[in-house]
Amino acid sequence: MPYAWPEKRQIIGTSVRRLDGAAKVTGDAKYSYDRNIPGLLHAKILRSPHAHARITSIDLSPAETMKGVVATHIIKEPGKELHYQGDEIVAVAAETEELARDAIRAIKIKFQVLPHLAREADGLDAVEEPRVTEEGEGLAEAFEEAEVVVEGFYGAPVITHVCLESHGMVCHFESDTELKIYASTQAVGGTAAKIRGAFEEITNLKVTCETPYMGGGFGSKFGPDVQGFACARLAHKTRRPVKLMLERDEEHVAGGNRPSAYARVRAGADKDGNITAFDASSYGTGGHSRGANFPLPYIYLPKVFRREHRNVNVNAGDARAMRAPGQPQSALIIEQVVDDLADKLGKDPVNMRLQNLPANNPKFRKLKPIYTRELMLGAERVGWYETRHPRGDKTAGPIKQGLGCALGTWGGRAGGAQASCTLHPDGNVVVECGSQDLGTGTTTLVPLVAAEILGLEVKDVDGRIGNSNYPPAGGSGGSTSCGGVSLAVAVASMKALAKVFEVVGTQLKVAADSLAAEAGRVYVKNDPSQGLSWKQSCALLGQQPVTFVADKKEGQSMSSQGVGGAQFADVTVDTETGKVRLNKLVAVADCGMVMNRILCESQVQGGVIGGINYALFEDRRLDPRTAIQLNPDMEWYRLAGHSDLGEIEVHLLDYPERGVIGIGEPPTIPTAAAIANAVCNAIGARVESLPMSPSNVLAAVARAEKGEG
Repeated sequence: MPYAWPEKRQIIGTSVRRLDGAAKVTGDAKYSYDRNIPGLLHAKILRSPHAHARITSIDLSPAETMKGVVATHIIKEPGKELHYQGDEIVAVAAETEELARDAIRAIKIKFQVLPHLAREADGLDAVEEPRVTEEGEGLAEAFEEAEVVVEGFYGAPVITHVCLESHGMVCHFESDTELKIYASTQAVGGTAAKIRGAFEEITNLKVTCETPYMGGGFGSKFGPDVQGFACARLAHKTRRPVKLMLERDEEHVAGGNRPSAYARVRAGADKDGNITAFDASSYGTGGHSRGANFPLPYIYLPKVFRREHRNVNVNAGDARAMRAPGQPQSALIIEQVVDDLADKLGKDPVNMRLQNLPANNPKFRKLKPIYTRELMLGAERVGWYETRHPRGDKTAGPIKQGLGCALGTWGGRAGGAQASCTLHPDGNVVVECGSQDLGTGTTTLVPLVAAEILGLEVKDVDGRIGNSNYPPAGGSGGSTSCGGVSLAVAVASMKALAKVFEVVGTQLKVAADSLAAEAGRVYVKNDPSQGLSWKQSCALLGQQPVTFVADKKEGQSMSSQGVGGAQFADVTVDTETGKVRLNKLVAVADCGMVMNRILCESQVQGGVIGGINYALFEDRRLDPRTAIQLNPDMEWYRLAGHSDLGEIEVHLLDYPERGVIGIGEPPTIPTAAAIANAVCNAIGARVESLPMSPSNVLAAVARAEKGEG
């Protein structure tokens, strides 16, 4: 049968508050860190003190003979190479955290220290073959024919994920063949499967991963990681529960990062504002073995372009996916280029963007009317046409105001997911899906969707997620969970409702397709007086619960992909101190059909806050001599406080005809670019690299005063 969202929706699109909110604010919610099972051992990891070294010998005896130390596990054997300060070597389980820390300090290790790289500039020469991308012909001629040409350097440093709940897990062998793990993970099913695969010697091992609550991942927690495998091995050795959660400094150095991105760009446009030529030389690092892949050009498609890119390796922890991988970097670079061209042409930046959305790209043909609506609404809400001025605020005094805008785009397709809907004879409804809630609201989404389809209230549905024993679902990433989970739950619920209509139709002697479900009743559409309560209807199914299972693929037409977003920033800059103050950020977002308005708005706000941090504060700093991170903490690795955020105004564009599309990634993409353009509009000069810290802003002001802006 064809599946479709109800045309008349009672719950979808409204604001349903988090069902898990009370548990979180009262402390009743149990995160992985809170699992203190009787007999629990605490584990810590000995990490490399060097940025690059080879292990020559390991002597565990000083640790193993300590009272209270129960087990050790070698992660990297002698002879193995260590690629960054913080690389894992040995894990130790002890009766207390303090004993575990003492034990790892007692281990004797000898190293062969190897040469290392800390600065990306030093690694550029080692890149033998840059990746070159070209489209069109006659780049030199295109620049010669351009009405205006701009050239600039734009960039952003490596930043880390800074998850509120750090990486790690608790492992407990409940029997020789049953392992229970409580993990801070974005993929309960995938994490359980990977742990299971690590124990090939136990052929009938059953691994269950539970994550009812999880404190953020942003793309960095799709599997057990080194600490997870080590924790499971220690639990197997000791036959006792083991907790191994990273500490804050470990989280910074080993928990993953967003790669840096730097580009020198030359671009040209014709007199009408069409971007005709684009030439970029870019580079970046994701760590000791990961690149810095970010698309350029981005969104806009110049007639002729060339890009030469170098992935640089330095001796630091490796990159992992981070909320819209590569896209915030791309938006930061290209949106500043577009603004620079608009400024040189004397053209309004909003109109410049509208004009350069590529009409020959089907994706952007579909999004152009959405972008148009977003740009017009955002400009109105930020006061663009009333208060924006040409580049450089000429008012007297050191405080300068500026406005900026930027665009972003993302896929947001429906990810893989299955779900089951079980109807009990007493009318109880249980919906299960092996997804997880990163804080995005999946706990509320599951019963919300089922209640909409079944004509019930959200409180009438028992939604269950966060367990690998439930019907499998993919990892929460790429803004795919909302789509996949919604479709799977909806189709399972539709199958259940079809069965209810069948038995009620027989009871009432009417056709099943003449029935409707609403407000806890199943009734005849043309004669609502004929009907049964939901409980009476379920009783007709028999004495045993009946379960209906669905895959999101069955409801594929209920979702689509491809979203666009526009953001506008209003800032003031103190040109004497270099301090940037965000006054207001207007985010206009598209996610197709809005499922839960209040939580969708919350997701946009969260993405914007991440973008504000990226723009103004975050910067992983490595010592240029040792490659050791200088700020692996929450004191010197700066993040925004409430007073730094300013006003965040969110507008959701609801397009129910497009079906459900994810929203997690898109809102964080254009934020930093919009702020960068606003700062440039205020001071009349480009801040060449994020963060827009006082020192970086003052350097830009000094260049402007010298006429080098």
